[in-house]
Amino acid sequence: MKIRTLKSRFISLFSIFLAAAMFYPAAAQEEKVLAGKVIDIDGPRLYTDRLSDRSWYQAYMGMATFLNERLRTDDKTQAVIQFYIGGRAGIGRNSKVEIVTMRSLENVREGALKIDSGTFWAKFDKQEKEFRIQTAGGVIGIEGTELLVNVEEETKITEVLLFEGQVRVTDNDGKEQLLSPGDYASFGGPRGMCVLSYPAPSLRTLVVERFPKFSSFLAAQNVTSIPKPASPTLIRGFNSQRDDLLTVLSKAQAMAGETASGLQANAGSGPPSFSWTSVPGADSYALYVAEDQKMEEILFSGNADSTSLTVPSGAPGLESGNYYWAVVALDKNGKPLGNPAQAVFQTPGWVSNGVSLEEDA
Repeated sequence: MKIRTLKSRFISLFSIFLAAAMFYPAAAQEEKVLAGKVIDIDGPRLYTDRLSDRSWYQAYMGMATFLNERLRTDDKTQAVIQFYIGGRAGIGRNSKVEIVTMRSLENVREGALKIDSGTFWAKFDKQEKEFRIQTAGGVIGIEGTELLVNVEEETKITEVLLFEGQVRVTDNDGKEQLLSPGDYASFGGPRGMCVLSYPAPSLRTLVVERFPKFSSFLAAQNVTSIPKPASPTLIRGFNSQRDDLLTVLSKAQAMAGETASGLQANAGSGPPSFSWTSVPGADSYALYVAEDQKMEEILFSGNADSTSLTVPSGAPGLESGNYYWAVVALDKNGKPLGNPAQAVFQTPGWVSNGVSLEEDA
């Protein structure tokens, strides 16, 4: 299937991949449209449907995201997406995002994102065309800003906390409100719409109080004014001791030092397996599978405590062809010891059955 990168100016928020499929629905059906990349995962399970309505797969750091793709997290996982045109979106624990077309929503003129439940944050450049975020409580119209959205799964109440820019919220009864920085809005519940105004610093403090682990994770991205936690151990709730895998790869590519050798790959059938010789001083290893030699189009990334690793069966499958893989030796603190060792492997193709979600079983 042909793949292209979306460089257009109308890419949007947490869909991470959203608007273009709504502006060009026919083209989106014919080819995968790259919209961003997963740049951080804090936790064990970020799931993607990889544009399929049949299965869910486990997503990995560095993996590309596409228009019309759905993402969801479990109760221990939060993630950040980098847009190709600039800007980031954060996905909190127990969150579900679904991209919808114009034909599936009434009275939506431009791009749209449906948030089923969970907590979301985004900071992105101003857009020339407004896009919409639809929740159970109503619609949020955005052109470019920083905000946090929380949707309660049971009550369907939507909360919006606006830090920068302007957004227009419309509840299901048609009541409309223009929000300015420092505003908090709640709508979709039995009491209707409620809007409160705070000084901007107070609103950011409120985020820390309401969503401590998520706000700490976002603060660690160094792209927001949300305060960092007093305790460094709160920055990452799950894998707090290691650099994220993309940072590890970037640091390793810029250094000399100990490099693994004896790289061997077995990709004859099923998920590929990799092995290498041990590196003196290494406590663990980071492994990457990519479509390109520069390791920019990553398909899988993971940590290994030994000198071998097999791609999990729940990862997305691979089409027939040649792929690149690299391994980085890490010290006891998860820091790279030297340049990545890299090799090529060939696979006849591997079809994954995905993973089963508890609520879908």
